[in-house]
Amino acid sequence: MSYRLIAQGVLFSLALSACSQLPPALQEVVPSSMRVSVGNKVSPELAAPPPARSSVSEKTLIAEVDAEHSIFFPSSGVTVDSEGRARLIEHANRLKASPDLVVTLIGHTDDLGSPSYNLAIAEQRVNAVYAILRSQRVPLTQIRRYGVGNEQMDRACKSEACRKKMRRVELVFGE
Repeated sequence: MSYRLIAQGVLFSLALSACSQLPPALQEVVPSSMRVSVGNKVSPELAAPPPARSSVSEKTLIAEVDAEHSIFFPSSGVTVDSEGRARLIEHANRLKASPDLVVTLIGHTDDLGSPSYNLAIAEQRVNAVYAILRSQRVPLTQIRRYGVGNEQMDRACKSEACRKKMRRVELVFGE
């Protein structure tokens, strides 16, 4: 093995170890099975998706969604509707009134489509919500973004009512 490859590997390892830990708001949301430890740091990338929770019913899944802190989207949609916009303006006012408050935008999708498509659409939805918060002058330092696609979606969700609740951007508040 050449010294150049070894040096590149060392630099890569150092770069990974410089990654910051997950924000506290994401530590609850990103399951430990999706995290990869590098030294004493944790990264949500590079890990396999968590196993499905087969014992949870659709009714329970739907009930677990926090509608007050979620912006919902139609199938394949990435545009925030007027109801979602109004809710985001309320959240923006809350953030501006509390400068120490931070929101993490977590994009979710239903189980339709490929994993790469769902991740892309989750990121587009997160970006749409982010753009509205920024248009309301919420400081950059108070917004974090994270798209999970359908990685955390339970396989028990098969009805349209359940899928509709899964297509969302969740706003998780923390300091």
